[in-house]
Amino acid sequence: MDSKLCRNCFAALPEGPGNIPCPSCGWDNSKSQPRDALPFDTVLAGRYQVGRAKARNGEGFTYAALDLTNRKTVEVREFFPTPLAAREGVMVEPVSGQASLFGQYLDDFIELSKGISRLREASVVQSVLEIFQENGTAYTVYEDVPSMSLRRFVEQSGGGLGWNQVNTLFQPVLSALGLMNSLGLCHLGVSPETLRITREGRLLMTGFSIQAARHGGSGIEPDLYPGCAAVEQYDPKAVCGEVTDVYGFTATLLYCLTGQMPLAAPKRLQDQRLMISREVLKTLPPFAVTAIANGMQVKQSLRTGSFQRFKTELSSAPAIVNQVDETDAIRRLPPVELDLPKNRGLPPVVWLLGSCVITLVALLIVASLWLGEQGMSFADIKKIFQDSSSAAQTLEVPQMVNESYEEWEQQVGQDTYDFTLKISTREFSDTVEEGNIISQDPFPGETIAPGGTVLVTVSKGSATRTLPGIDGISFADLQTALTEDGFSPVKVEEASDDIEAGYVIRYQDNAPGDALEYGSTVTVVVSTGPQSGETGETPPAE
Repeated sequence: MDSKLCRNCFAALPEGPGNIPCPSCGWDNSKSQPRDALPFDTVLAGRYQVGRAKARNGEGFTYAALDLTNRKTVEVREFFPTPLAAREGVMVEPVSGQASLFGQYLDDFIELSKGISRLREASVVQSVLEIFQENGTAYTVYEDVPSMSLRRFVEQSGGGLGWNQVNTLFQPVLSALGLMNSLGLCHLGVSPETLRITREGRLLMTGFSIQAARHGGSGIEPDLYPGCAAVEQYDPKAVCGEVTDVYGFTATLLYCLTGQMPLAAPKRLQDQRLMISREVLKTLPPFAVTAIANGMQVKQSLRTGSFQRFKTELSSAPAIVNQVDETDAIRRLPPVELDLPKNRGLPPVVWLLGSCVITLVALLIVASLWLGEQGMSFADIKKIFQDSSSAAQTLEVPQMVNESYEEWEQQVGQDTYDFTLKISTREFSDTVEEGNIISQDPFPGETIAPGGTVLVTVSKGSATRTLPGIDGISFADLQTALTEDGFSPVKVEEASDDIEAGYVIRYQDNAPGDALEYGSTVTVVVSTGPQSGETGETPPAE
């Protein structure tokens, strides 16, 4: 086992005491593992050395790991459904009364992993390398592909990509999602976070989870990306499927074009407009605008129902869309008779002009019927793509999640960020650093009136804290450190011939490195110096 390696990239760390930032990736190796995660350096299946927990949702943990057989980094996904599971050491077991649901979702996890493994030939799908059961749960090993999130890529590009670039990037993903759904597999989490850009400049689909983790009311914590999750994912009684993935895919595509996330689906029930600038709208082919509008319909019954149909709409005129299979119940329109009438005595030019008028009317009727079949009209499309210039009196809410509340508090109130920031609550978090923002309302990309209020939840840090070292430290300094970490220090004095008065001898009931709950009382034994009459000096001679 390699314990002197970076827990993120597994590069060798320089010799020296303690954990330090990795010179290769910059990861701070002094960080502790989140609560309930596997301990660092745990070896799974006799070959995978566990590093840091990279991500967590209601289904489980994703770890950085090292394959000890070939020295390659991998990603290991562990089934640990919250709040159905508990950990004892490395073992996972269902909490009391949840064994049946735990077992059902465990089977779903294994079946999903098997399904993803069958897509190995699809280069845009993160490859499954191995599936195994151990420690009372199941694990899926994925290929580790160097990449960055699509969200970060768009932000670094200045917010918004061109149509040709987006279309080229998304076509392979569109095909892969169509293949997945034809096999009975739904992603339900397509977003700028689960789609990643590789070093080769292609998209990679990651972030697979069982349906229960992407649907409210399932008994485990739902993982829904605001703006990309369809409205049915918020409704425990609604059915999710390919039509749901179409919404997430279209929302992500639209984000890449505009640099802005659509409103969360429940809010779009009241206002279905999609904010897009006139400049961007001019760069899009008309049929692509219609395809995006159809894919972003809030109601399932009006939304494009399959990737086959969406792919056709995204690249073709309405007449070709009508050739798609009737699995989507697309009505084929009868041909329109456009032959010139025979001359009945009027001048040919009159017949020609009349024919042009008839042709134009016929085409308008065909287009109107086709759009009507989609539950839309020309006016609907005009309304759904509201020009962002009309929203000049509103502010777009910036992305603040995982960033410092204090830093944002200093920025708001100015022209760029003319709104008020207010803390709605403070919560413990194993994944968001203390003082950083866990969530915000409104969501990033949504709009508010100037001078409005953004409510945020701020992290109190992990509910479990590690006791600091005590060598050569005064009680005054340790008291400050313990208080800042959320502990309640209590001093107990004891004489010591070795420790200077006022300095720490030991923890009374604990040891440095012990993990205790936030707010725990910590008793510290502090030296009062040598006992009276035992100064350590030689008494004077009689």
